[in-house]
Amino acid sequence: MLKSLLMTVVALAMPVAMAAAPQKAPKELPGGWVYEWGDEFNGSKLNTKKWAYELGVVRNPGASQAYTKDCVKVRNGKLVLTSRAKKTPNCNYKAGSEYWAEKIKTQPFASGSVTTKDVKHFEAPGRLEFRARIPKGKGVWPAIWTMHVNKYGWPANGEIDILEHISQEPNTCYSIFRWGRNGGNEEQKVIRTRQFQDYSKKFHTYVLEWDENVMRILIDDEEVGRVNIADANYPNGDNPLKTPCYIIMNTAIGGQGTWPEQADPKDYPVNFEIDYVRYYTKK
Repeated sequence: MLKSLLMTVVALAMPVAMAAAPQKAPKELPGGWVYEWGDEFNGSKLNTKKWAYELGVVRNPGASQAYTKDCVKVRNGKLVLTSRAKKTPNCNYKAGSEYWAEKIKTQPFASGSVTTKDVKHFEAPGRLEFRARIPKGKGVWPAIWTMHVNKYGWPANGEIDILEHISQEPNTCYSIFRWGRNGGNEEQKVIRTRQFQDYSKKFHTYVLEWDENVMRILIDDEEVGRVNIADANYPNGDNPLKTPCYIIMNTAIGGQGTWPEQADPKDYPVNFEIDYVRYYTKK
């Protein structure tokens, strides 16, 4: 009886293990940046008030994936985009269509992609910050990027690849500023790279900052490259980089004739993990 009582007293005196508090974004950053929007992925499923799923075959002719909801999960405080070697129907397939993406009935891989298109758009001055770890496997093609919203089609609408990676260059991150030469269909791009020993080994922080004059990309607080926004001025006075943009985060899978090498099914499944997304602006 006495022994039991002593054990109870000891148990009550022991500190109670507490669950880790969900992470929060700083409300302000040096330079006058003020937090406006973001997602820490602290829940159990994708917040569809902040994100939309991309589904089926939507881009990258020759690539091997069809995007599915099943490949998008939120767990352990992270957004996880999984890629699997699995024959997957293309939900955008249309019999008799002449459009390449609608002619594909199935793909050999399933993967995940999310976007803020038509949900949340971002304007200058802005700072988009991501903490992420890319997957490792032959053929993986993860990316975090923005597209601008205006009257133009690609590439004249403007695209910024904050993180773009291909598996055959494990130590390289590509950061690319894109628009249309003189507002046309010929792509104008500025490519910058940063080297790390195997990007898939740990999380890195990727940032896009822009105002009315300059757009720049940073990785782990070091500037990788910048462009003067005036470089994208079109003859008619338009500039796509001055229009709002939205986010896309996805893992494409390499295939015949694509920039990445062809995928090897034995390397899959793999996960692209995003710890948080944060958007800051200035008052």
